[in-house]
Amino acid sequence: MNNLDMKKMLIKTSVFSVICIAAMFQRITSKHIMITDAAGNTIDRGSTDSSYNLLMSDDITSGQSGKLIIPLPRSVEIEDIVLEDHYMDHELLIYVDSREEDFYLDNEVVTDIDIIDSAVCITENDSGAVCLDFKLDGLYANESSLTENNTIEVRFFKPYDEYDKIVVVDPAAGGSDKGAVSADLLEKEVTLDVALSMKQVAEKDENSDVKLYFTRLSDRDVSNDERLRLVEETQADLFVSLGTSTKNSSFSDGIFTLYSDLYYSRTLNNAEFADIIEKNCASKAGCEAIGVFCANDDVILSDLEIPATKVMLGTIDGETDSVRLKDGAYKKKIAEGIYQGIISAFEEKK
Repeated sequence: MNNLDMKKMLIKTSVFSVICIAAMFQRITSKHIMITDAAGNTIDRGSTDSSYNLLMSDDITSGQSGKLIIPLPRSVEIEDIVLEDHYMDHELLIYVDSREEDFYLDNEVVTDIDIIDSAVCITENDSGAVCLDFKLDGLYANESSLTENNTIEVRFFKPYDEYDKIVVVDPAAGGSDKGAVSADLLEKEVTLDVALSMKQVAEKDENSDVKLYFTRLSDRDVSNDERLRLVEETQADLFVSLGTSTKNSSFSDGIFTLYSDLYYSRTLNNAEFADIIEKNCASKAGCEAIGVFCANDDVILSDLEIPATKVMLGTIDGETDSVRLKDGAYKKKIAEGIYQGIISAFEEKK
């Protein structure tokens, strides 16, 4: 073998090594399973063939205490697993494309935690895909990973034990409640669009330590009690409601905010919080800032003992706002403004 051939061989060997190392690194870094924040999404079971209670065992081994250990068929890869956190319903759903629908009839889920009210396996289709449905005794945040033993490990914790800054975002109306209505706009749809954009903005902000919880991320009914319960269970630091106004409210096109003066905090009172949100939102969206108004008749704002505001995103039947609120780019700007306002509010709250 001459020098040229040796050089070619060394180059090929080096390239192969780099590829192998990259593949190993990719596998290592992909062990964490992303849990989709499904919040208030409605669970549509469709027509399932069967369901049965999962076998449960508390026979844990070293390092498993305080976790939910779910066995997987050997054929399952990380891309075959989808986790959905339905925290509004106190429910964690784990979808497994196992290709072995009877696997969980013989294999136990192991845990020593006592927060699980029920655990059911639901057959999703005839190809072996199943949904593992865990109903919990309250609201918990969670982290999950795929282990070398081919199990899913889930750790549960209370949000306030893990996150320093928690905000509940509440898109008004939803489901059977359309909210304010115009010729071709519904309040429930506008507020949901902005909430979904806020979720995307927050997820892209990797440097932020703010955790957002949403009362709904789909078109579903949410009662006032459920909205208030989410604030209580997360022990939220701030609350932001999203709504729209109409011409009948005597307001012109633009954004304004509401607050209740029944609660007062020296570090950040409701009026100050409402003002911060309005200024950031109007500045980012490039629209009119109408003002900050007291609304003690708002049943949600008046019942909260944390800084809280309702952002009126525009006049849904207004000459200008009826056009702007159909524009996805405009609603995204509003979402960015509200999110920036939340960040600024925490700076003020220090």
